[in-house]
Amino acid sequence: MDYYQKTLADIDRAIEQKLNDAKVLADEGEACRLMGYLEAALDNFNRAIDLNPNYAWAIAHRGETYRQMKRYEKALVDFSRSLTLKPGHPWTLAHRGASHYKLKYYHDALADINQAINLQPNYPWALVYRINLHIIMERYEAALVDFDRAIALDETIIPHWPGERGLLLSYLGRYSEAISSCEQGLQQNPNDYVTSYTLAVIKAQLQGLAAAQLEIKTTQNILQAVTKRSRNAGVIYRLGGLAALEGDIEQALNYLQQAILLDNEPLELARRDLAWLNLRDYPRFQSLIYEGGLT
Repeated sequence: MDYYQKTLADIDRAIEQKLNDAKVLADEGEACRLMGYLEAALDNFNRAIDLNPNYAWAIAHRGETYRQMKRYEKALVDFSRSLTLKPGHPWTLAHRGASHYKLKYYHDALADINQAINLQPNYPWALVYRINLHIIMERYEAALVDFDRAIALDETIIPHWPGERGLLLSYLGRYSEAISSCEQGLQQNPNDYVTSYTLAVIKAQLQGLAAAQLEIKTTQNILQAVTKRSRNAGVIYRLGGLAALEGDIEQALNYLQQAILLDNEPLELARRDLAWLNLRDYPRFQSLIYEGGLT
């Protein structure tokens, strides 16, 4: 009996020590965050910071937890507080920049991302955000330079990268290179819906709808298969783009509206995507895209 009582006492002491160890709590918070248990992560970070209010690492990672929860204003507060305690930290700067980006504070985002990359030049995650910012600011050449740099550092950092690169090349009017990028990507992964879509849209615009029928039907089949597994804004958006190409205007706009309800990213895509070229003067399209809204 004495043995079990001693064991329980040891366990109680270990728990008490753990509850009063800011580093242990912060490490548990980070483990929870990485596993997607964001509320548990937040609880652990809060307790760690209560114990050590100047714990820059825990504050920054609580900020990242808020960012993943889409609580961007709170994320900014924590990232800024952490940078006051530990200035010039590339990770914190990049993630504050990402929060600025989500709030559409694009110039603040670019300032943070630039500083992060200056401090850590081989930082592919930060480069991806700078690519997005360059595109929003219509700096397509600069975006392409960063794109190729990011892929050279980490080919997995941009999902569906052959199609995304093809899209960027199309913004520059380099259509033959865009088609080549997509065709090479599809040789590696025939079910890459982003790359398949980009190829279909560019071919339809360059060669006419009839010449792109095979690519359009193939892409529709790939997208429909994905929708059976998950409800993805990018997939629904691209179904809308294909409907727009084929002149099914109401269906296209319905898909676009559904996609925007799920995520804001389709707003930026539709402003530049050639698939929507003939719908850009439609009042409902303008309402969806330029008011970010629902009809």
